[in-house]
Amino acid sequence: MFVDSDVINEENSEDGSIHKIERRCKLDVDAPRLLKRIAGVDYVYFIQKNSLNHRERTLHIESHNETFSSRVIIHELCCYSVRKITLTSQMCC
Repeated sequence: MFVDSDVINEENSEDGSIHKIERRCKLDVDAPRLLKRIAGVDYVYFIQKNSLNHRERTLHIESHNETFSSRVIIHELCCYSVRKITLTSQMCC
């Protein structure tokens, strides 16, 4: 479950069409307390970079884990875009 995030870096292009934000996010992992104690963590941290391009109507989200980065590498990349849909209507008699 998402707990919190801190903004590390944020920038906007001069014309305002591109907005980039980098966050450090904190998650509470759904695991038994004993397992969390063995792993030595109560929360898992990851870095998330978002890039919103209003002109191209795209959102790119990149994230990687920070907590177990020396043991497990998790790298996620998501790309969202809006596509133009042409609607046509037909007359019914």
